[in-house]
Amino acid sequence: MQDPDRSLTRHSRLRESAARWGWTSTLFDAVMAAAHRYLGIHVYVVRFRRIPAVPAYPETNPELQFRIIENDELLKYCDDPDLELGRPFVEKAILRGDLAFGAFDGPQLVSYIWRSVDSAPDAEGVWIKVAKPYNYSYKSFTRPAYRGQRISPVVHLFSDDEMRKRGYEYRAGFVAISNRASLEMGKHMGSVILGYAGYFTAFGRLQTFRTKQVKLIGFDFFRPTDPAT
Repeated sequence: MQDPDRSLTRHSRLRESAARWGWTSTLFDAVMAAAHRYLGIHVYVVRFRRIPAVPAYPETNPELQFRIIENDELLKYCDDPDLELGRPFVEKAILRGDLAFGAFDGPQLVSYIWRSVDSAPDAEGVWIKVAKPYNYSYKSFTRPAYRGQRISPVVHLFSDDEMRKRGYEYRAGFVAISNRASLEMGKHMGSVILGYAGYFTAFGRLQTFRTKQVKLIGFDFFRPTDPAT
């Protein structure tokens, strides 16, 4: 028997969504959510942002230092459980050639972000890959005591600038097709929608799909454990 309170809550959320985005978008999002929940189909909007030559940094604590995190430092920080950096993860990222950028308060690492120039793990054993001049940002973290100080945006912009100097002029990313709030935020931050991509599992293997422009930048999902990947 269906819980009437739960049904009312669901209907209220639908009405709130329709008031903000319209009924067409709301019903589309409901269909996509059902496809994800019951069929395991993941559909994403792939977007990119051209990295500006002169970053517009927001004001933050002037005593912080922003720089690349050296490999030996990364291995040392694995011993700090508050940073959520497991040694196996860090060692594999270093071997792939991924780079980590951070904010330091004296000797203490307070915020970081990882950047990939090839492939990086996402979730549920699925990975993402991109090709130069695009790069991909993943796994960002800020210590709770330092949140709300606009440190993470500065780390993102600093890492953008450093990647641009290395020949990676664009940052690629993706967001669930039904996540309208994130899509709207991306527009305000200068992200451009490139196309669509996604995946589902069939016969024990990952099946992916991409639109033409997404293929052209080398963006794709894959599972390293699948044959021929």
